[in-house]
Amino acid sequence: MPRPEIKPGIYFIADADVLDDGRLVPVTRAALAGGVTLVQLRAKHSPPQHIAELGRRLLEVTRHFDVPLLINDAVEVAVEIGAEGVHVGQQDMPAARARELLGPDAIVGVTTECREDVLRANADDADYIAVGALFPSPTKPDADRMTLQEAEELAGLTDLPVCAIGGINEGNIGQLAGLGIDLVCVISAIALADDPEDAARRLRVAMDQWA
Repeated sequence: MPRPEIKPGIYFIADADVLDDGRLVPVTRAALAGGVTLVQLRAKHSPPQHIAELGRRLLEVTRHFDVPLLINDAVEVAVEIGAEGVHVGQQDMPAARARELLGPDAIVGVTTECREDVLRANADDADYIAVGALFPSPTKPDADRMTLQEAEELAGLTDLPVCAIGGINEGNIGQLAGLGIDLVCVISAIALADDPEDAARRLRVAMDQWA
């Protein structure tokens, strides 16, 4: 089975700290119906068994839409449930080790904070890099901020798809145009919306207007 394609567009993080167990799957389904192209399960404060349970439930939905599911940090869980890949931060398992465990056909995404991180991601056979936080984030209020210029500079160091993250919503997504961004990662702009499907669709339309 070849490595899944990473399609440009809106990347939704189904965050178990934002969505309770009862809402996680329905909101993700709505986001997929609205056109998101990649989904990540993030459950930083859950034990591996619970992450695996949530992951299996999400896989049923993401595969219906033919969209890859990535697991945040918990590489062993991704292997166990057969998720399409993982996302790792600089304090998590190194991307090269994640690749060893997951094999050549999995997606491995990496958070990058500086030039050295990007060059390492290039060397470690990563599939995309994430840059940010670009705006104040309600889900990570203490996250280190990155300027749009810094994000553009990091994007220029790689041929990999570049994902922007951190407080992105319909009101500020237009500021990312022209920076070399391929994926726009959101949590609260979809998860906390009254209509998650419509929120995802509006973000996708806003991103389409960059061209």
